[in-house]
Amino acid sequence: MSPQTTKVGIISCSGEAIPEGTISRLATRRVLELLRPNATVTLCLPLFLAGNEAERNFAKTHPTITIDGCEKQCAKWGTEEHSGPVSSALVVTGILGTRAVGCHRASRDATQPDKEAVWAVAERIAAEVDTVLAETGPRDDIAAGSSGAQCSCSSPASGGKLIVLGVAVSIPGLPLIFEQCVERDIPADTGGCSALVEAVRIYRRILPEEETGYRSALLAAYQAFRSGPQPAK
Repeated sequence: MSPQTTKVGIISCSGEAIPEGTISRLATRRVLELLRPNATVTLCLPLFLAGNEAERNFAKTHPTITIDGCEKQCAKWGTEEHSGPVSSALVVTGILGTRAVGCHRASRDATQPDKEAVWAVAERIAAEVDTVLAETGPRDDIAAGSSGAQCSCSSPASGGKLIVLGVAVSIPGLPLIFEQCVERDIPADTGGCSALVEAVRIYRRILPEEETGYRSALLAAYQAFRSGPQPAK
């Protein structure tokens, strides 16, 4: 493995015949946008199989994780056929088991069980990314960036910007954090401040002396998010 490796590639299932295929893609996007935005890129399986050299070369030179919806593992076998062994291969049916019962093939039909399934798989992928990075190089290299391929349909979301104690800070995936808070029914008032801070603290270090400033800034941003148009599910 090259010492210049800084990103983990993620290739998700492209199948639509079962709910787990949709879950794999949505969970991958959660990892790219929110859980590990600086550590991952996504590779487009259809482009990969069609012979795109940038996609295939990236998987040859970087650690790559495949996320398949079912035991057929099309993403894994396709990747290994053209680029060599993958670092890890996850299967949604194996991660969720019976928790996928009642989930939907189309994201527009998503209910609470669908959302919980997506987050469960996303957290499993994020944990696997951490394991792969620990085995291939120091985490400090992640911020260096990567020149590899990346599918534009799943590019990480831009960070949310806040002014905290007079200083501009950027929190990657802040709208998705707020979306998760809405799903958890966290109120957009002072009663929800502690929960907002704890939700953001998972992804960004907040020093004790900064907490009061973060509480005010996050509450104002969350109130604006709640009053605006909500993202399509």
